Amino acid sequence: MHSILFAIAVLIAFGLRWAIRCWPGGLSWSIALGFFALPPLLLITTSMAIAWMGCGWMFGFPASMGSHFLAWLFLLWTAVCVANLTWQTWQTLAAVKVHPLADWQGQKIRLLDTPFPYSAQVGLWSPELVVSQGLLKLLSPEQVNAVLAHENAHRFYRDTWTFFWLGCLRRLTFWLPETESLWQELLWQRECRADRHGAKNCDPLLLAEALALVSQNSIVANPIPLAVPFSGQQDRLLARIDHLLGFSITPDSHRLASWVGSFLLLVIAILPLILIPLHIK
Repeated sequence: MHSILFAIAVLIAFGLRWAIRCWPGGLSWSIALGFFALPPLLLITTSMAIAWMGCGWMFGFPASMGSHFLAWLFLLWTAVCVANLTWQTWQTLAAVKVHPLADWQGQKIRLLDTPFPYSAQVGLWSPELVVSQGLLKLLSPEQVNAVLAHENAHRFYRDTWTFFWLGCLRRLTFWLPETESLWQELLWQRECRADRHGAKNCDPLLLAEALALVSQNSIVANPIPLAVPFSGQQDRLLARIDHLLGFSITPDSHRLASWVGSFLLLVIAILPLILIPLHIK
């Protein structure tokens, strides 16, 4: 019986991912997040329920040892994915922390001594703001402030923490269809959201100019293992600039919608756990 439950979870996961190909119109943040995160979360909670129940009887059918082993194997793979990404994040943060702290108009930054134009929040819940010498030399002070407004928006939304866990789900279910396309969509939504929030504290034109300049000058090899979103994807960058310049600043209800969507996603994902009381040992 447990094997049937796991097979149903796998079929639902594939069905949800295939359904994205028929989705009308563009994807909002909450829709993209649902299609990306719900399939692996269902697989995880189904495996947790099966592992907890163990062998026995359910709905009058025997639960085999094979399904119990498969559930533990999937949970072990989940733990490996989390541990691996945790190790890589720790290595990146350690590489950043060897660089000196500096002050930029009242903000503490980690200053990278490299011509590569770069800025990012690096870490998890309380990330470090990292800025390279190349960025400070390339941009005017006003443009640098616009870039930092964008980076502070990532901290406001806790994007480093959120995308750490989404990155774990990505590695866990790389074999599901549309995983990479949905991951790129979420990266796109994340950057546009940070642009919108940052535009409240700076001139959007300054931020758009900074994005264009950084893209044109990002030809030096990256000296430490830092990810650069949309590097080599000129069409994505141009679309992002168009989105930024065409965006009119309005009261931000996006964060509330994200919280509501995340809560509903969590409720659906934990549904397999309600099967535990139905199991008889």
